[in-house]
Amino acid sequence: MTEKKPIRKDRVLLALLALVAVILIPILLSSGGSKPSSQTTVATTQPAEATPGPIDVTPLTEPPSGDEATPPDIDGLPGEDVSDETPGEQVTSTSPVILTHVAAEGETFNQIASQMGVTPEELMADNNLVSIGAITAGETLYASSDGLVHVIKSGQTLTDISITYGVSIDKIAQANGITDPGRIFAGQRILIPGAIASLWQAVARLSHGQQARFIWPLEGDIISPFGWRIHPVLGTRHHHNGIDIDVPVGTMVRAAAPGTVSQIYDDPEGYGTAVVLQHADGYLTIYGHLSSILVSPGQYVEVGQPIAESGNTGLSTGPHLHFEIRNGEFPVDPQRYLPS
Repeated sequence: MTEKKPIRKDRVLLALLALVAVILIPILLSSGGSKPSSQTTVATTQPAEATPGPIDVTPLTEPPSGDEATPPDIDGLPGEDVSDETPGEQVTSTSPVILTHVAAEGETFNQIASQMGVTPEELMADNNLVSIGAITAGETLYASSDGLVHVIKSGQTLTDISITYGVSIDKIAQANGITDPGRIFAGQRILIPGAIASLWQAVARLSHGQQARFIWPLEGDIISPFGWRIHPVLGTRHHHNGIDIDVPVGTMVRAAAPGTVSQIYDDPEGYGTAVVLQHADGYLTIYGHLSSILVSPGQYVEVGQPIAESGNTGLSTGPHLHFEIRNGEFPVDPQRYLPS
């Protein structure tokens, strides 16, 4: 009888491993270790249609200490070098979020405002525009959905800005990362959180949509022009150094241009209660026969900012505003400087 030999377990294991290798090696060689195709699909997926005129975000920067820009007139912001910017160029930024948009050919003002997430009125205020037709292709516009964009003027303090917009110093400083409220720079663009465009709407209305050195301080008929006249109270011939605008007592009087409150005085035999503003280039404006004052000496006020209420104080035959523009010491005809 033939004796049976036992089956060795190690030989069975080797045989199974050889079988697995025969099956798996061709599969691995054919696959080449390729990655799943779903990642490529996600990375290359693009919108079907790009939105024209993309919005850029620019960082808030501070000019070097002592580098102060000339305060702008109401006819626009200081010129900026945008030669390296092209429509569609994007830049990332940190807080505060102030958007920039380079206007493209054929874009309308309302389209740009919509793309930037603001109203046309807010966009006008952010860029000191008195008319929506005042933009051109290639021009850079600024805006923020969190408030209004403001350019600091020479001599303007954070306290002045706070009073102008009715927003606390702390909120303005926090929104712009300002650690020292006394250290701000002319020409610096900052965000005024929560501010609304009502002030600039008044500027646009009183400028009649025209670029001019000064805006009207209020609306009303001119009842006495600049020049020689017979004084309505004294009956003597004298030179009228300004214009008289017929308005009821208590009508809001606004700054005709940005500037500093140079003087507040009371002259019972002349202009009555009056305010004098000092502007750039040596110009002064005088507002007379007022009933109340809304500003204080040394305060910097923006164009269109309420400074007083009209009245009938001083030597006057009835309620009106006496308004003067002086180039240095010399009175000039306000109607030559005001929009028609």
